[in-house]
Amino acid sequence: MRFRGRLWIGATAGALVLATIAPAVAASSPTPPSTSSASGAPATAPAAQAGLEKAVAAAMLSRSGLSSAALASKKQQPQVNAQRQSGMWSFGTSVITAAQGDHTAPEGWLFVAESVNGQWKVGLEGTPAFAEMIARSPDALVDRAEKQTFANNARNAPKAATALQARTGLALPYPQGESWAIIGGPHGWSGQPRPWSSIDLNKTFGRGSYRVLAAQSGRAYDMCRNGGHVRIVHDNGWTTEYYHLANEIRPNGTPVKMGDYLGMTSTRIPCGGSAGSNHVHFGLKQGGSFVPLAGKTIGGWTFVEGSRAYSGSARRGGTTVGVGGFIQNYGTETTTQPNPEPSPTVSPSTPPCSQEK
Repeated sequence: MRFRGRLWIGATAGALVLATIAPAVAASSPTPPSTSSASGAPATAPAAQAGLEKAVAAAMLSRSGLSSAALASKKQQPQVNAQRQSGMWSFGTSVITAAQGDHTAPEGWLFVAESVNGQWKVGLEGTPAFAEMIARSPDALVDRAEKQTFANNARNAPKAATALQARTGLALPYPQGESWAIIGGPHGWSGQPRPWSSIDLNKTFGRGSYRVLAAQSGRAYDMCRNGGHVRIVHDNGWTTEYYHLANEIRPNGTPVKMGDYLGMTSTRIPCGGSAGSNHVHFGLKQGGSFVPLAGKTIGGWTFVEGSRAYSGSARRGGTTVGVGGFIQNYGTETTTQPNPEPSPTVSPSTPPCSQEK
């Protein structure tokens, strides 16, 4: 049985991404609820859990380049969600929350950890340590099919020389055949900073169903303790992010197919940030890092950056659709077609997530 105990921690000093910190109980750490491990044995003792929290937090801070002081000044926190345990191993999700109302978004990673001689060794998603540890972790922690997804994702990731113009094999994150508005063109996952990996999308004026769907098959993960943020690791080398979800699924490595339901568009900010209007914040990653949308074809449309974040457009054949226009989801089709459906413009009354006012 896999457990979903949720652990919440305060900021910790930076450390190497492959972190080893002796288990010690932090006075401010709450006692996690009693739960069972993947093997059916009692869950990790509170002292070991506190050590796990500290080790994962240190790894996150090192990976992000932030200090505990910097997080505290912005009212951000590392959050560790240990979802599974088997013996001396743990697997879960981890995020650095965004400040409430700030023009940013939570930054997160999957993690795998092993307790060796009383110290936790941590590998974060996108690092050699993560790949090596996942491969040798117990099947009771990460089953063989899930391990294969991680291996396929790493093996099929486009090479640096071709990644800029690589075909993604992804659909747009809403029902195929529906048209949603681009309410925020290419921008960073946290707003202005590059790479401009993300777009804001929503159905408007009665078009569509508000349902956010998987852009391709893969394994889905619940990133934030309070939900609202789903990540899908795809076998084809890409990873997709979905934030501001309501009525969402709460997956734990759950297999999903393209078009499976993930949640509904909303203005929720369960891990911080901001959302000025109803939408899904949709981002693209490769190798554990965000990558530019420019030149990528998703749902039959190739995205183009503008002169500033949140501008830009989507192109298909001889048609270009800018911010406020509607784009139909053509699924994984990559052959451009002339004369797609008309794309009227809209003017949202409030800005989407992370857009500067």
